[in-house]
Amino acid sequence: MQISTTTLYDSATRRMAALQGKANDLMTQNATGKKLLKPSDDAAASAQVAQLNRADADATAYKGNLSLAKTVLGQVDTTLGSIGGQLRNAIEIATKAANGSLNDYDRSVLGDQLNAIRDQLVTLGNTRDIRGQPLFGTADGTAAVQSTNGTITYADPEVSAVPIDRDQTVEVSVGAKQVFQSNGNDAFAVLGDLVAALKTPGSGSSAVLRNSLDKLNAANDNVGAVQASIGARQTRVALQETLMQTSSLDRTATRSDVEDADIATNIAQLQQTMTVLQATQASFTKLAGLSLFDYLK
Repeated sequence: MQISTTTLYDSATRRMAALQGKANDLMTQNATGKKLLKPSDDAAASAQVAQLNRADADATAYKGNLSLAKTVLGQVDTTLGSIGGQLRNAIEIATKAANGSLNDYDRSVLGDQLNAIRDQLVTLGNTRDIRGQPLFGTADGTAAVQSTNGTITYADPEVSAVPIDRDQTVEVSVGAKQVFQSNGNDAFAVLGDLVAALKTPGSGSSAVLRNSLDKLNAANDNVGAVQASIGARQTRVALQETLMQTSSLDRTATRSDVEDADIATNIAQLQQTMTVLQATQASFTKLAGLSLFDYLK
C-alpha cells in the first residue's frame, strides 16, 4: 500500500493537533480547577451542575426569607413579652386596688397608672416591624390598634406569610385581636372599666376588682399562649435554616465531585501528553526532512 506525502502530513497534523488540544484542556482545567470547560465535555454532568446552580439560586432567595422571618418573629416575641409585662403590672396595681383600706384619692392614682398602662399597650400593639409594617396589623400600613375617644378598635388582620422553601410558608405575625381578646373578653375594655371604677369616688367594690383581676389574668395567659405559638414558629424557622445549610453543603460536595478537576491526575496526564506530543513532533520533523534519495539508500 502506498502512502502519499499529503496523507502522511495530514495524519501527523491531526495527531499533533489532538495532543496539543488535550494538553491545552488539561492546562486550563488545572488553572480553573474545573474539569467541565464546556457543556459538550460531559452533557449529563453539565446538566447536573446546572440543576445544582438553580437549587443554589432558589436557596439564596429562601435564605433571605428565612432571615426576614426570624427577625420579624423575634420582634413579635419581644413585643409580646413587653405586652405581657404591662399586663402583669396592671394585675399588681389591680391587686393593690382591691385593698379595702384605700381611699378615693389612692384609688384614683392607681386608676391613672392603669390608664398609662392602657396607653402603653396601644403603643405596643402598633409596633412596626423592620419592613415598616404594623407588627399586628395589615400589610397596607393601617394601625393595628386604634383608639378613638377612649374606644379601642382593631384593624382586620392580614398576617404575612413568608415562603421559606418550596411549598412552605410561615406566618410571621398575629392579628391584634388574637393578642388582646380571648374568650369574649378584651384587655383594653377590662382596663377601661377598671380605670373608670377607680376614678369614680365611692366605687371600686371588691366584686368589681376581683372580676377585673380574673379577666386580666386571663388576658395575660392568652398573651403567653400567643407567645408560645410564635416560639413554635421560630423553632420551625431555625430547623429550616439547619436543613438548608445541610442541603447547601451536600450540593457543594456533589458539585465538587462532578465538576472539580483532579489536579494531581491532570498533572500526570499532562506530562504524559506532552511527552507523546514532543515525540510525535520529533518523528514528524525527521520524516518530513527525508528526501527520495534517503529512501533509495
